[in-house]
Amino acid sequence: MIRFSSTPLRLAALLTTAAIAAGALTACSGDDAAETDNQTLTILSSFTTGNATGDHFNKIAKDFTAQTGIQVDVEEANTNDIANTYEASKLADEERDLVILNLTPDTTDWLPQGQVVDVKKYMDEWGVTDKVVPEALKYWTQDQGVAGFPYTGFNWPIWYNMDLLKQAGVTQVPATVDDLIAAATKLRAAKIPPMVLGGAEWPVQNFITWMVQQFVKPDEAQQIFSKGGYCASPGAVQGLDLLGKLRDSGVFVDNVQGYTADQMTSAYFSGKAAMMPSGSWSYTEAPPAIASATELAGFPVSPGGAYTKPTAFQGHSNGFFLSPNGEKKIASVEKFIKFMYDQPTLQGWVSEGSQIMSVKNDILGSVTSTQPLVVKGNEVSPKVDYLLLPDNYIPSGTDYTPAGSEFLGKKGQTGAEFCKTLDKLYQK
Repeated sequence: MIRFSSTPLRLAALLTTAAIAAGALTACSGDDAAETDNQTLTILSSFTTGNATGDHFNKIAKDFTAQTGIQVDVEEANTNDIANTYEASKLADEERDLVILNLTPDTTDWLPQGQVVDVKKYMDEWGVTDKVVPEALKYWTQDQGVAGFPYTGFNWPIWYNMDLLKQAGVTQVPATVDDLIAAATKLRAAKIPPMVLGGAEWPVQNFITWMVQQFVKPDEAQQIFSKGGYCASPGAVQGLDLLGKLRDSGVFVDNVQGYTADQMTSAYFSGKAAMMPSGSWSYTEAPPAIASATELAGFPVSPGGAYTKPTAFQGHSNGFFLSPNGEKKIASVEKFIKFMYDQPTLQGWVSEGSQIMSVKNDILGSVTSTQPLVVKGNEVSPKVDYLLLPDNYIPSGTDYTPAGSEFLGKKGQTGAEFCKTLDKLYQK
């Protein structure tokens, strides 16, 4: 049996929620509850019903129960709320056994703080370590151990609506920054909005790091994202100048600084923008006509930059966090994790869930998706250079978004000016 509930929660309600949870914990104490717990795994999930990941997880959770007899009790929460939801329940020692979520600045402190368990020994003992791609294991490894079981990945290219570009006389995906600016000029002349970006929310933070890395290699980028020092890096300032050049050249849609992430996606999906930086999580959501018209590629090459190919991101940030409560049911957790990393389960995530898995090719085996953009996304890798994903390095609580939105709205502001604003975010 699988039960679902939705729990939006704000940080201000943490203590109240914890108190309620503590009362519930007392009410549920006793031998009967303990016996039930041994046959039930509780999961807090960012995979929500109604999208590809949530619907597929519902299916395989039922399959797991049918095979093992272990019940799965799933609480769904949206990505913006789930970290607070977990932290509130942890305060009351009422946290769920497993959490399905990304390892991001919001969750990187969970292992150091003891809110989740180091899973390295379990990965080794259960044979998971040998199945996971090295990049995923590296991403999830911290000084205190391995923060969780890496599971699904993503790639994050630029989306190009070739139907709209061709209407403006652009017949090929822009190969260089100059090509991109020229394409935007033609699109505007044809009254077609060029590139949309979520300038008011998290996409602008990612895009800042994307532009900075046009002129900064991974080792230096890691130091900058971790500790600041934008103004001390000529390459970083050059990347910020590039962002300003795109702004001043009209590459972005008008008033881009006001777009939310959802408005960005909606504009592209409705044909109201010809280009968009977005990830594989949206591949299955694109309308068929947009999916058919879309080519996926990297951000065009910057002359004199650090990379000779167009650039994109890939990551392996989604996985299973093991809570202290979950470790008390480690036998059931072991069965669940082994089931999730079994080849038929992994292949189902690709063929039915349209996901990119964080496992080695020989473990995954031969499998394809029926979704056209998933297929196109899998063809991106040989054509791009992947950049350093900043999520695991930008300190928790450091948010570029307000500064990025302001920069997008200030024509003429330079990288040398913007870098000072970014560096101030690290002066705490």
